[in-house]
Amino acid sequence: MESITALKQGVPLPPQKLIDLRSKGMHTVRFEFIVRLLRLNTQIITLSIYWEDGREFLQIPSVQNAQRKLVYASQPRVHGLFDDMALLCYPYDSDAKGKVDTELDRMVEAIGEYGRNTFRS
Repeated sequence: MESITALKQGVPLPPQKLIDLRSKGMHTVRFEFIVRLLRLNTQIITLSIYWEDGREFLQIPSVQNAQRKLVYASQPRVHGLFDDMALLCYPYDSDAKGKVDTELDRMVEAIGEYGRNTFRS
């Protein structure tokens, strides 16, 4: 994607384009997390997943040198940290995809481990 290449090269993008890319990235990461949770062979009683302060940073019209927190607010409470640039570039850039996938794997593994230990018969 042309915008991702420009972004990685430090070329400024229009504010609305950044907002659109961030929104798509955040929604895609959250959806991917849910899909991975559904693949777990464990009992999930409630499903509460949100981006901490998501509404505020979703609308930021510039690239931030910050990490965003995706929270799984069920048992066990787990969160993942994602660089703003990774969210802007996910899933189109292989580096961003690798970083995000690694963090999602870590989160899912923590939830799966809790489920295996809690629901053993």
